[in-house]
Amino acid sequence: MHITANSKEVKPGSIFFALQGAKYDGHLFIQEALNQGASKVYSERDVGIPGVTALGTDARKKLAELASEMYGNPTHSLKMIGVTGTSGKTTTTYLIHHLLETNGIPCARLGTNGGFFKGHEIETANTTPDALTIQKWFSEMKEQGAQAIVMEASSHALHQDRCYGIAWDAACFLNLSREHMDYHPTLDHYFNAKALLFTIHSRYTESLGKQTTCYSNQDSAFGARLIRENESVFGYSPHDQIRNLRNTSSGIIFEVLLAGQWHEATCPLFGAFQTENILAALSVTVGLGIPPEKACASLATFSGVPGRMEYIPNDKGISVFVDYAHKPEALEKVLSAIQGRTIITVFGCGGDRDKTKRPVMGEIATRLSDFVIVTSDNPRTENPSQIINEIESGIAKENYIVIPDRSKAIREAIHRAKPGDLVLIAGKGHEDYQIIGTEKFFFDDRIEARKALQ
Repeated sequence: MHITANSKEVKPGSIFFALQGAKYDGHLFIQEALNQGASKVYSERDVGIPGVTALGTDARKKLAELASEMYGNPTHSLKMIGVTGTSGKTTTTYLIHHLLETNGIPCARLGTNGGFFKGHEIETANTTPDALTIQKWFSEMKEQGAQAIVMEASSHALHQDRCYGIAWDAACFLNLSREHMDYHPTLDHYFNAKALLFTIHSRYTESLGKQTTCYSNQDSAFGARLIRENESVFGYSPHDQIRNLRNTSSGIIFEVLLAGQWHEATCPLFGAFQTENILAALSVTVGLGIPPEKACASLATFSGVPGRMEYIPNDKGISVFVDYAHKPEALEKVLSAIQGRTIITVFGCGGDRDKTKRPVMGEIATRLSDFVIVTSDNPRTENPSQIINEIESGIAKENYIVIPDRSKAIREAIHRAKPGDLVLIAGKGHEDYQIIGTEKFFFDDRIEARKALQ
């Protein structure tokens, strides 16, 4: 069986799916697919062509199910873990991956930073790729020896049925705040897209004879709502399950309540907010059968996440961190966690994305930092000055300057810093590019910071 949504890939006997894409309408290529020998065509709308079956909104679900079948239903025999939320998905998936690997379960990871298994990285175009790409990858990981896969499930992918057709063992909801408002018309729409992982996806998994164990952060307003609206979702609470937290120069030390007992734990992550991600990861892995004491012991050897509060070593007595925080909630969490020192923050907002967050992030950055440098961050096809003007519209203080050139902005921040100060370079994290217009240029905040520190 061969399935495709690209008419140019059709060969005799192929099943072709005509889907409305962001750039192209697949319905315009149905005749081409038939001419090339497609044996069956499914479409999202009725096109009046004999032999074409219109499935409406179920077309993408059908594609995902057949994609799974085409690659031998790999997720039916893998431990599949999905993590969704506005902030913390990447860190949580990295933590789960580490906890499973160090406890004898070979695990692959998929998300914002691409795919990863056995020391090999695989680039991906999206946080959650399309159904055909993702099922092929699952099959390959299984053949290479993976017994589990942990992945980020983005709201776009859930809404577009990209990760339908997966037999989930565990699903975890972290939080939800304003993001992707260029795609989701309302927060409720955004929440309902995330909730699909715990409703339609969970029921689909049940139909395959598997059970999805669902977890949600009950300290988050939307996490609590998910629990109220779905009886099968278990709550976890950083407020109730974490105590005696201490920040150290090498991370955090705390006690955590798991399976009715308190356990001591150490993790080389910075900031109390990381306990949300840590507890989510511990809840999932303990639920999958890892003893709590072993899971907690494994935390101590976690190597961190590229571009997530990544420390840039130097001999100048300055603490320099690069972080991916590019959303209001994430920026506020990071800045709140590092209070107590003079903070210099460098940040910008991406072009061709949600504009409503720009003034909000300007207010947060200047309120929680001693000094801010507003700069560019992937302006894409927008005018960088216009983006910066919209950021400035939310700023009421005078503790900032504007340097559109990101390299110069990073250099200025580091040169201003005195021993004991902290420089936060926010927004791009692990990214090694800057998108200006429609071109992608090499650019890495970490490299720029190291240059400035020389």
